[in-house]
Amino acid sequence: IVAVFKSPHFCSRKLFYCMLSPREIEVTQLIADGMTDREIGEKLDISHKTVSTHRKNILRKLGLKNTALLIRYGLEHKLIK
Repeated sequence: IVAVFKSPHFCSRKLFYCMLSPREIEVTQLIADGMTDREIGEKLDISHKTVSTHRKNILRKLGLKNTALLIRYGLEHKLIK
């Protein structure tokens, strides 16, 4: 059952927030706002390498291949504005 809920095919808005940490959700919104890893790092007071790691983890958790698909996923599921 857990595998079903972790699958991106079954990931509703509610499950999106369960799958990602609060920081990953924050990073996703900033990515959607068009910020670079360096800009996000400065805003959140973390290294741009940490931002890159968050981005990779977000993509892995959602089963996505790249940032463009992340933005598309977020828009389709009304997770980002």
